[in-house]
Amino acid sequence: MSTIAPGRLFNVSDAASFVALSQRNWVIVSEEVFRRLATYQNGTPNTLNGLPTSGTWGAGDFWRDQKGAEFVCTGAGTPGTWRQITPATVTTDPASGGFPVGYLIVNLTDGGLKRHAGSLSWEIQVGASTAAKVGFRRVTPVGHGASADQPVAADLASVMVLANELRVALVEKGLIKGAS
Repeated sequence: MSTIAPGRLFNVSDAASFVALSQRNWVIVSEEVFRRLATYQNGTPNTLNGLPTSGTWGAGDFWRDQKGAEFVCTGAGTPGTWRQITPATVTTDPASGGFPVGYLIVNLTDGGLKRHAGSLSWEIQVGASTAAKVGFRRVTPVGHGASADQPVAADLASVMVLANELRVALVEKGLIKGAS
């Protein structure tokens, strides 16, 4: 399946105009491919959010959905096994439509890389805004500049929680002995 709109490419079977038409075709191919259009199915751009759900595909095949997310087929089949290689770019988190669990988006408004968790719930993976910061469990995230000092723990309870979480992590990694 192609990402190039049907009828845009010139027939190059006429030897007299082969070079000129081939050059025009390369321009059209470049324009179409770099416009990041959805992969065409039966002559029209697909309307899927996510990977293809039908058709026979081979390993290495490429798919671009209607939101611009890109996928590569890692296992041939009908519809094949797919891996997302580029997240969709959005300005607001999608609030409608069907998205597969694990579908990745980049929200240009808040700077967050988000993963679809089901039921149109988007989990923040990484982000630039305060709302998209990663923090310790049960603690409100706070933005800090590069090489800035971390805030001092204000109460004994938060220090104990942090110490216990660090201890469990060190035991799991085998750096210290103890029960999890």
